Amino acid sequence: MIESLTGYGFSEKGTFRVEAKSLNHRFLEINLKLPQILSKHEIEIRNLIMKKFHRGKIDVTVTINQKEKTGRVYLNKNLAKQLYEAFIDLKKELSILGSIDISMFSNFRELFIYEEQQPDVNTLMLTVSEALESLHEMRKKEGQIIKQTLTEIADNLEKDIATLESFVDLGYNNYINSLKNRVKQLITENNLDEKRILEQIILYAQKTDIKEEVDRLQSHIIQFKENIMKGGNVGKKLDFLLQEMNREINTVLAKTEDFQVKTLAIEIKTNIERLKEQIQNIQ
Repeated sequence: MIESLTGYGFSEKGTFRVEAKSLNHRFLEINLKLPQILSKHEIEIRNLIMKKFHRGKIDVTVTINQKEKTGRVYLNKNLAKQLYEAFIDLKKELSILGSIDISMFSNFRELFIYEEQQPDVNTLMLTVSEALESLHEMRKKEGQIIKQTLTEIADNLEKDIATLESFVDLGYNNYINSLKNRVKQLITENNLDEKRILEQIILYAQKTDIKEEVDRLQSHIIQFKENIMKGGNVGKKLDFLLQEMNREINTVLAKTEDFQVKTLAIEIKTNIERLKEQIQNIQ
């Protein structure tokens, strides 16, 4: 199945909220945002992502619901005793009236130690897995749309290449005959060596022959369509095939002087570029 490189996934369980986003990228790039208390689980989460995705810029953000967060509060008793004794000494030294009560300690935040409860790792990884699966499903749905577009363009491209093949022999023969007639005229007018000139015509004609390039184009478009149907992680292979097709059609354009062939070759090149744009979006 063809899979897009863009998508969004989300999951929320217990105190955890996970968002996963994916954008186009030539390779796999993972960006994780985790609360400090979860940092020791970063490698585990990265491994989970790498098992599921092979290309794309993957951004995963894990947050903990502050309202649901639990933990324990401890009192720094040693510090409290020191403060109490300091208040007593101050009261005696300055002859301060009144009693020392608990409200006098409320402004000293250092007296209270908050220890956050360790997260439930199983719930954390389940939440991450569900968010990644949600992202994966969206990428597959987007991939089906891209596959349809790729197939339509590839079908048109295959027809154009077949048409180009029908022009090859006809254009080549017409070109040779035209040259022969012109050369015969020159030979008659200038008393030139006909055999020598015909040899040069054949050599030149061979340089302008595009049959091999068209044959390779046909082979590449067949492989391209087969890989679309096969699916999977085919983005890089499709990109390579399109590079080869682009090289072949550029050679055709450089070789031919036939207006009809040039026009069709430009149309083929345009469709190759359209395919290249589309495959930047798939894994």
